[in-house]
Amino acid sequence: MLGVVVMTNFISHPLIKPNRIQSRIYQQILFVEATKSNTLIILPTGLGKTVIMVMVCANFLYKNTDQQIIVTAPTRPLVQQHASTLKDMLNLKIDEIIIISGSTPPDKRSELWEHARVAIVTPQTLRNDVVSGIVDLTKVCLFCIDEIHRAVGDDPYVLPVEQYKKLHPEGRVIGFTASPGKKEKLREIVSNAGISNIQYMDADNPQVKPYVHNIIEEWIHIDLPNEIQNVSVQLNTYTKVNLKILKNLKIIKSSRIIKNPKRELIQIPKILNQNRDKIDDNDFFKGMKAYGQLMLVTQASEMLETQGLTILNAYFESKSDELRRTNRGALKRFLTNDQIKVIINDTKELLNKGFIHPKLKKLIQIIEEEISQQNDGKILVFSNYKATINFLVKELNKIKNVTAHRFVGQSSARYGRGLKQSEQKHVLDQFRSGKINLLVSTSVGEEGLDIAQCDLVIFYDVTPSATRLIQRSGRTGRARKGKVIIFITKGTRDEGYFYSSQKQKQKVKVIVEELKNELEEKNRLKKESLSRNASDVSKKIKKGLDLFLDEEDKIFEESKKEESITVVENDITNNNENILFHDSPTKPIIYIDHREKGSGLLRELLNLEIDLRIENLPIGDFILSNRVCVERKTISDFCNTLIRNELFEQLSQLKTEYSKPLLLLEGEDTYNCRLSPASIRGAIAAISIDFDLPIIRTDNYAETALMIQTIARREQKNKSNKPRIHKSSTGSLAEEQLFLISSLPNIDRILAERLLMELKSPREILNSHSDVLRKVHGIGLTKANRIDVLLSTPFDEAAGE
Repeated sequence: MLGVVVMTNFISHPLIKPNRIQSRIYQQILFVEATKSNTLIILPTGLGKTVIMVMVCANFLYKNTDQQIIVTAPTRPLVQQHASTLKDMLNLKIDEIIIISGSTPPDKRSELWEHARVAIVTPQTLRNDVVSGIVDLTKVCLFCIDEIHRAVGDDPYVLPVEQYKKLHPEGRVIGFTASPGKKEKLREIVSNAGISNIQYMDADNPQVKPYVHNIIEEWIHIDLPNEIQNVSVQLNTYTKVNLKILKNLKIIKSSRIIKNPKRELIQIPKILNQNRDKIDDNDFFKGMKAYGQLMLVTQASEMLETQGLTILNAYFESKSDELRRTNRGALKRFLTNDQIKVIINDTKELLNKGFIHPKLKKLIQIIEEEISQQNDGKILVFSNYKATINFLVKELNKIKNVTAHRFVGQSSARYGRGLKQSEQKHVLDQFRSGKINLLVSTSVGEEGLDIAQCDLVIFYDVTPSATRLIQRSGRTGRARKGKVIIFITKGTRDEGYFYSSQKQKQKVKVIVEELKNELEEKNRLKKESLSRNASDVSKKIKKGLDLFLDEEDKIFEESKKEESITVVENDITNNNENILFHDSPTKPIIYIDHREKGSGLLRELLNLEIDLRIENLPIGDFILSNRVCVERKTISDFCNTLIRNELFEQLSQLKTEYSKPLLLLEGEDTYNCRLSPASIRGAIAAISIDFDLPIIRTDNYAETALMIQTIARREQKNKSNKPRIHKSSTGSLAEEQLFLISSLPNIDRILAERLLMELKSPREILNSHSDVLRKVHGIGLTKANRIDVLLSTPFDEAAGE
């Protein structure tokens, strides 16, 4: 094996350009480990994870001249960053290192996959190409996953790496992260990516320490003024009123706020549904109303404590605006409550008197001091809320010698339009060049991006996640000494979030060590098992040879008997073809709607012997034959479509277009939703009897996948019954208009009809701004903004994210 050779102070390798990679012992150690087995590398931000990836890529490309490498990163800016680094360091032709984007047509993308030595791609694009069969994973010798801590649940990272392990078991997987997260999450990452080796080096490691620049971490505790505390007390009073209702219903054990963290409050609807048989309908809806008020007032309290009166006021205004559009019962009860009305008035009066949040004054003071001491310094301020970011940018730009800009994701919201990827790149370029010296960022600035050296990182509010804490802190201390300042408001959620994240951070080393030991023990037992099996096989071979030499005739006779038995068994099988169900010799074709692309069900289906084809289906979720179309509903979906009066319309379309439509209901607890059991039973009875439409029940993804496969095989035994996508049977212009508009995100047939009735024509709808769309009943802020982004974003920027 040709490894990496150290020449003077630089790495020397046929596929690494001279004088590009400086020699660091810890990087070489991690490189060697990555060449041995599927490896997870955990290394602090700024210590060259990308350099290790380049070294591993060079090694595998040199050894496997006829194979290729996949490098995947969670965002297109990161993909472009990796492409730039690989082109700069690897001694390959420029056209052998290719960014593969979802914006490229499939036939062209297939050609790119064919010729790339190194393909750099987002997990979304990779997932789509794996599902459609554009990429041949058996030709991939190395799969590099940046920010692998994302590879859990239904994240787009998971499906491609699972398929890679399945189709190419000998292929290598290397994952990189600075922040693996909790033990359960880390264990899932290891399982999903087939990791057998964990390598962890922190800043205290003797090999790493010489390259770590000192990062000073300072925690600033801030007192809330009495006036703001009084507003907080009023919000807590309303919180306790609703907690007492739930305690009296025995849904929670305590009415104390401290005993009911948000992560537990969100479980209340589930608990209420699980107890439907123990409480009457009046108490159930009383509990649901209390839960709705709790969510609203808890959010208001968090806004006040961590962001201040300006953002609390913006929150109340946004809810008032939402109430005007939707007339939601929960919002109406909240905003018309006497206690809340007093709080809204008090908030406005305090703002008029100049009260905001003491954090702002302290932030301005710190930034003024930093700029006066270091004119060329760069500052990064993190906040969890877009409304706060806009407010801070406006206030911080008032400071002398400060040029502040927001750095946010692409999605738009009430508090401002998102930044397109080209705009994000432009902002980062200006930050690097010094034209902008202060960024105020959401979580989009946390991961991987080379944001340039920051001298100071400030947490305006605290994140409870250790992963995010590590990622944010890693934006400083890269090239020189850096500083991290964390604002903590005393006696508020800030304190709870801070101590939670610190506790998680301290546990990382212990968690990694425990899991590493588990893996080592698992590998040891596997080797012992293989050794025992090899020994047993050797003994059997020796015994067989002895028997062959001593009893050749006997063995010959025995083999003839076995052969005759095999023939008889085959005859029995052939004679019972019409009785027993056998696997089809060819894979059944299944059309799946593109909206199922991100679900765990797709992963299950890809592990089965089927020919899966993703399409934009006009009706249903799965087409299994020319006559069978399946509408799949989870229990939650089933209840929500009933509440919105959409379910029977969908089922009517199924019956119109397919002779054998099916409703597949997925979930273990049929009555775990907002509707009463009587309502659910009534709906099921109506579907089965009045609609004459069969209902199939499954418990989970895996069972659903097997059921779909079974029906498809059964249907397609008759070759003339291959699946076909049915278009609208009416063919009328009105029907085509409805079909067109209902293809927009989250727009069903009913909403499509409302839009057409209100705005008259599809052209008017497509040309309308989100504010116009929101005037239509049922089109909220999220749906309107999603449509606006869909129609206004250039294709080359929208694809491949």
